[in-house]
Amino acid sequence: MPPLEVQRGSDGELVIYDGVTRATRAAKYAPGVLVPVEVTGTLPVPVGELPTVGDRL
Repeated sequence: MPPLEVQRGSDGELVIYDGVTRATRAAKYAPGVLVPVEVTGTLPVPVGELPTVGDRL
């Protein structure tokens, strides 16, 4: 699987920018399995309050 592209928020949490469908499928069919990510940048705002993939399943 290609790595998910994520960015780090000012609170240290990660937000997915490319690969949401792959992350959702991985969470649904292989819960608990780690997936590769590539951090592509940082955001000036906190993102920890946003919903997670697990919240949406």
